[in-house]
Amino acid sequence: MHSRIVLSLLLIACASAFAPGSAPGRAEEAGAPGTAGLLRYIGRDHATGLPAPVNDRFIAAHDAAVERYGKDEVEPEPPPPSQGLDLAAVSIPRLGVEAPTVRLGLDRFGRLDVPAGTTGIGWHPAYTSLPGKGASTFIVAHFEYGGVPGVFSRLSTLQQGDEVTVLLSDGSRHTYRVRSTVDYALGVIDMGALLKGREGAESLVLMTCSGPANEGEYAFRTVVLADRAAP
Repeated sequence: MHSRIVLSLLLIACASAFAPGSAPGRAEEAGAPGTAGLLRYIGRDHATGLPAPVNDRFIAAHDAAVERYGKDEVEPEPPPPSQGLDLAAVSIPRLGVEAPTVRLGLDRFGRLDVPAGTTGIGWHPAYTSLPGKGASTFIVAHFEYGGVPGVFSRLSTLQQGDEVTVLLSDGSRHTYRVRSTVDYALGVIDMGALLKGREGAESLVLMTCSGPANEGEYAFRTVVLADRAAP
């Protein structure tokens, strides 16, 4: 499965375009720890899991992957069968969000798939962990869908300390507190690092498209990093 991940560009399958030279749409919150550093924001060699040297070869391959984004069709990959325990819902009090979750795989372009519609939140069990395992959980939802605001339409308004609770199918609840909210240009995101979250700490990463939109395509992604709250 992981052989289909091109460099660090296992990207979210919402409409998007990368403008060379784009800078993040919003700086990190004042005083917040650098998310880039926390997530080891560099290229990855997916064969070894080690940092990839950012040289001319890496940059050329990266640029080629961005240019071919959403163009080369592959066989879609469904999520693996459930092993019993699963995500059930996500609650974000500040946003008034109480939404069910859905298991997802890869779409026909080899990208992380997204939920159909405006009300669901997706997670990718083949590429991320369940809460309570001491690792990272990665979830995604639409900013907008068919002109209608999605469940993550106000994700960028989350502030440091806001709570996000993940409910599992066994009734257990896992609460996280937001550490930082950052907008990244699509072409500079290290998805391998986002899926891994913070090394050695349980974390939650939330992601959605962010604008402004250009003919329905989004050049940025809003990424929220949250730490597991103390019991």
